[in-house]
Amino acid sequence: MNRHDIYRKMFSLAYPNACPFCSKVIEYDEYCCESCKEYLPYVRKQIGISDSISRFYACCFFALRAKVAVYRMKLEKEIYPVYGIGKMMYEMLREELETADMLVPVPCGFLSILKRGFSPAELIAKRISYFSKTPAIKAICVNGKKSEQKLLDETKRIENAKISFYVNPKADVSHKRIILIDDVCTTGSTISVIAQKLKEAGAKEVCAAVFAKTVRLSKIELHKKTFRKV
Repeated sequence: MNRHDIYRKMFSLAYPNACPFCSKVIEYDEYCCESCKEYLPYVRKQIGISDSISRFYACCFFALRAKVAVYRMKLEKEIYPVYGIGKMMYEMLREELETADMLVPVPCGFLSILKRGFSPAELIAKRISYFSKTPAIKAICVNGKKSEQKLLDETKRIENAKISFYVNPKADVSHKRIILIDDVCTTGSTISVIAQKLKEAGAKEVCAAVFAKTVRLSKIELHKKTFRKV
């Protein structure tokens, strides 16, 4: 048993581990209950987000229990969904992670972090990094002009993303294979613009992965998926 598992076991004595999707109490080393593993709205790999992204991955549709987990994390400021989401994304990205040089989380604006207390994508990237040993690097920064993307239509999302994000000059992305990490993708505007900026900064290849893809624009096919313990 490693240090992380010992910590989780001790912590669960005071605060029982719960499934991020339905809140059922589960064992300290589990990340999702058996029922949710069976009935989450899984999706396949999606192709064609933009020319700047080589491959795009999503675990679930942004619906049903998957939507509940995101809301618990982002609106109710709960941390424990990060563990389940991070594990699922790691499982999905196993092959991609074998050749990736770094994980790059899509950053939140200052006000979002101030209100929530954390950046969901950053915590998820750290969980994937823990399992894969692929470093999570803050290679993208946000300037003070960023507006909330959810309040904008697709055209304005693209323009907002172009002026909101920039490549961290301290991050070495030249000739690197990068996986962008985010919690939810709606139109793909944000990750597409960020991917293009990374490629302009010298990145060799940029893929993108999210936990959930909104249903209305998604053409991903539902399927069942098995989970392996790490």
